[in-house]
Amino acid sequence: MKFILILTLILFSATTSAQELKYEEVVPVDSTVTKQELYKRARSWFVNNFKEDGAILLVEDSSSGEITGDASLRYNTSKMYFAIQCTIGYVTFKTNIYVKDGRYKYVFHTFKHHGTDCRKNGSVNYGLLTLDEKPPKPENEYPRKVPWNDIKEKTDEKIKMLISGLKATMINPHETTNNW
Repeated sequence: MKFILILTLILFSATTSAQELKYEEVVPVDSTVTKQELYKRARSWFVNNFKEDGAILLVEDSSSGEITGDASLRYNTSKMYFAIQCTIGYVTFKTNIYVKDGRYKYVFHTFKHHGTDCRKNGSVNYGLLTLDEKPPKPENEYPRKVPWNDIKEKTDEKIKMLISGLKATMINPHETTNNW
């Protein structure tokens, strides 16, 4: 019995110690706006915001009201770190938008840092971004001064801008429903 309790505590502490970075919210809009209209707005927002950097729409289901995709943000910094050129790269992530009549939900999650392959040992990749203050050891050489918090801060700024743009798009009628 002690063994099972100890094993359960170890597994629980391992899963709660590194909570992933995630942005999630249910946003109410005018109750007269239909699921179909919100779906069109969300799809337009995704296509307009992720034209570059190889974004992929994985699920486009208007009947269930789901849009899911993979996207990336460029990570760059003016700060100085050892091996910074190998750390500069992309942060990939997943986007889910769910729509219902009068409301929608967005989820941005699974943020992963990928550095640039710039030397014989390869790139400096931090992998999954978490809420932990202490950075994980990157896949390759460990830089002396770590850009972990800078990567998360830059990602936070960009995601908050995307969320702001999504909210602005979701309150305006889609072009196909405008009376022009």
